Amino acid sequence: MLKDRTPPVIAAEINMIRHQTGKILLASAIEIGCRLKEAKDLLPYGEWGKWLEESVSYSQKTAEKLMRVFDAYGTQQPASLDASAQAQALPKLNYSQAFILLGVPEEERAQFIAEIDVESMSTRELQKAVNDRNQAVKERDQAFQEKADLQKALNNQMSKITQLTTERDNLKTKAEELSKSQTEIETKAGNLRSELSSIKQSTSYETVQRMSKNLTAAHIKACANKTAFLYESLDRTFKELIWELSEFAAKDPATYEAYKNKVIDFLARGLKERM
Repeated sequence: MLKDRTPPVIAAEINMIRHQTGKILLASAIEIGCRLKEAKDLLPYGEWGKWLEESVSYSQKTAEKLMRVFDAYGTQQPASLDASAQAQALPKLNYSQAFILLGVPEEERAQFIAEIDVESMSTRELQKAVNDRNQAVKERDQAFQEKADLQKALNNQMSKITQLTTERDNLKTKAEELSKSQTEIETKAGNLRSELSSIKQSTSYETVQRMSKNLTAAHIKACANKTAFLYESLDRTFKELIWELSEFAAKDPATYEAYKNKVIDFLARGLKERM
């Protein structure tokens, strides 16, 4: 029989014993966690830490860990103190693996265990698998958030484009209306000039003066309409320019300062040279 004993066979036996021992430790930890929760519910507020220290020599951190193990792998009622019997009903995890798997959210833990060969993994390999899984989930959630942020930014941009397009179309319509009105006024003024020219020889000086005043008033009205249109266009353009510059103020202060100075110089120079 001794010749059949090989290092691989011995290693397999050791690993099996270690795994079974770990399951017994896990069962014991579950039972302790169950009873810790029971005691905590019975103790008055503020007595928990003192009771742990004096009665079972546990720190609150250790007690919280044991109760988490119970919540994850145990039942809601105290069971037999026979850890060997309890170990048979547990998932195929040892004590160390169970603690490591607490790093996976409860709702995803069963699927995670099903996707990997936990029994054949060392503690270090399982910890790495959990860390890799959590990092992948973090990167996935970050990617989803970035996608959502980009979509929100795109929607805002599209909304702004739609608004600007509507404003542009409204300005275009108003410009066409003003242009039509100006054309009509200029046509009317031309007709008045023609009429004035044709009746110069057959009318009195007072009549001629009156028609001249009407012609001047029509011309002034046309100029006023044109000036109003140009002023509104300039006012809207200037407001848009100020808004765009304010966007630069936080994102690109250097560009903001450069264009702000250009605008100020342009306005000052334009007023000085043309007004």
